[in-house]
Formats: sequence, C-alpha cells, structure tokens
Amino acid sequence: MVPSANDSAGGSVAGDTSERVVEPEMVRANVRVGSVVVSLSEQRAFVYSRSRRLITSLPVSTGLFGSTPTGSFRVFSKSAQAYYTPAPNERMKWMVRFTKGRGGDNIGFHGIPYKATAAGDIPFHTPVGEAPSSHGCIRMRVRDARWLFDNIDIGTPVRVVRSRGN
Repeated sequence: MVPSANDSAGGSVAGDTSERVVEPEMVRANVRVGSVVVSLSEQRAFVYSRSRRLITSLPVSTGLFGSTPTGSFRVFSKSAQAYYTPAPNERMKWMVRFTKGRGGDNIGFHGIPYKATAAGDIPFHTPVGEAPSSHGCIRMRVRDARWLFDNIDIGTPVRVVRSRGN
C-alpha cells in the first residue's frame, strides 16, 4: 500500500536519510508542491509538500558542463508547450521556469524534448536519472513533467544543489 501525501507514515521530513520514493502517478493528484530540491550529483528532483514531507523523488537529466545554475530560486512561469529559441522545431512540454541561464535563456523543468518533423515527433536521447544531457534545463520523463506542472504553483521554491550533503 502506498500512503497518501497526508498519511503520517508516508514520506519524511526534508533532510531525513530514510526518504521513501513514491512514483508520482501513485500520489494523489491534488497534492500541492511546497518545494523542490534538485541534486546534480544524484540526477534526481526531490519534491516536498508544503508541510516539508517528501512527496516523491523523480529521475532527471540536468545541464552538461555545469550549465544548470545552483542556488535558491522560485518558479516564475509555466507553459504547457515551449520551444528552444535557436531551433523552434525543438520543443518540450510542461515547462516550469525558475531562473535564467548564463546566456539569459530560461531554465526550468520540462518533459524530454523532441524535434517536430513532417514524419512525426522524434524525442531526444535523455538519460534521466543517469547523466546530464541538456543546455541547462532539467529534463524529466514527460509523465513526471506533467505531474509537476499540474501540482506546482508560481512562487514555489526550487533549490539546485551539487549534492544533498551541501
């Protein structure tokens, strides 16, 4: 049995090393995200409720060559569909923006990007949970990006750290 987000046995307090991993489709849809911590070393996003209980841990793929900025940020915009400015046929769904990159481009969470072609959409190879692969954004499985998009509000804190021990 998977506990709901309101169950006192489910999740844990931020920083607790016994954190339980719960897949997002098993979490009640009306859970409001209180904060997100992204660990670059683990290639995971730890999603917490407003009461600071772990809701879920999601595999991600961050930016190559240190291009994902570290620090504390807040979600400032969301779009169900977005595209990469230099190549508009490169698109991503469920964009949740929280900062700007080195070149001034938006950085945020989104589903695995894809190239829109006449033959259909071709997803980019993205080793979520394994290795960085982006220009700075945090790539997620499309279902995870949709879940986060649906459950996070503008203003929600996002912290990106090299490792959770820091």
